[in-house]
Amino acid sequence: MLPSASPRRRSLERGAFTWVSFLMLVSLLAGGYLAVVWGPIYIVRYQVGVVTGEFANRAVNNRDDATLVKALCDKLGGLAQVKIQEQDGSISEVQAVDLRPEDITWERKAESLPRSLRIAFEYTTSVHYPLIDKFSEKTFFIELERDISPVKW
Repeated sequence: MLPSASPRRRSLERGAFTWVSFLMLVSLLAGGYLAVVWGPIYIVRYQVGVVTGEFANRAVNNRDDATLVKALCDKLGGLAQVKIQEQDGSISEVQAVDLRPEDITWERKAESLPRSLRIAFEYTTSVHYPLIDKFSEKTFFIELERDISPVKW
C-alpha cells in the first residue's frame, strides 16, 4: 500500500496557483501596461525617422533647403498628438514633435564628392502614464546623413 501524499505535496498539484504563477502574471500585466504607454512613443519615433529620410531623398532634386526644412517641420508636427499637463493642472493635447526650422541642422555638402546631406535635430515628447496619472518627458535625437548625388545609370 502506498503512503498517502503529504498536505504540502497536494498544494503543488497540477493547475495550482503558486508564487511563480503570481510573479508571471504581474510581469505580464506590467509589460502590457508599459507597451501601451511607451509603444506609441516609439512608433512616432520610427515615423520621424522615415519622414526625415523622405525629405533627405527630396533634397536630391530640390535645392531649396529653406522650403524643405519648413515642410519637414510641418509634416513632423502632424504625425501625432500627446497629452501634457499644463501649469494649472489641466491636461491638454499638443503635437508630439514640435519643431521650428531653426531647431533643425540641415547641412548640404554640395562641393564634396559624393555630395551629402546631414540632417540632425532633437525633440522632446511627453509620456502620460494613465493609471497613475503621472507625466514624464523623453528626448529623442535624430541624425541622418545621406548621399544626395544624382544617380547615373
